[in-house]
Amino acid sequence: MKQALILALACLILCPALVEAQTRNRTTTSNQQRRGRNTTTTATPGDDVHAGADRLAEQIKSLAQFLYLYGPISRELASNEAAGAQGNQQATSETAQRNKAKLQDAFKNYKARMDELETMFSGSSDLRRFYPKLLGVADAAATAEEQVEVNRYDQAGRYLLEVLNRLTDVLAGMR
Repeated sequence: MKQALILALACLILCPALVEAQTRNRTTTSNQQRRGRNTTTTATPGDDVHAGADRLAEQIKSLAQFLYLYGPISRELASNEAAGAQGNQQATSETAQRNKAKLQDAFKNYKARMDELETMFSGSSDLRRFYPKLLGVADAAATAEEQVEVNRYDQAGRYLLEVLNRLTDVLAGMR
């Protein structure tokens, strides 16, 4: 059971990194094609909106996957904490502490991503009209992180669900 918990936590940590890695596109151009491009390209207003929508979709997918895996892990950690409170030292082992630390790192990563999203939307004139709906997702992710630190796993999950819902609402408004 502990091995499954460790494997699931490892997946939680690595899944966001894999999603980011999969979104990078490589393009190769020949020398002739490069020489043929003498004009400068300007970004159209739709490009920023499209890029913002893509970024939101990536975060929604990543967060939904995380929340799917988070439920069983949070239950396991909560039962370990309860067993430790009853005096069972075996339940509060080093493995449980490592798992909790990995979980806290995952929450910190999501908070950082939400900060990046807010910055992206506030910094672009084309995306700024969607910013009011997005505003506050970083704060909700930070609150979720704080809840994990004080072993309130259910509340932390609820805050991340709120983040997911707000991201989905912004994406729906963009399409």
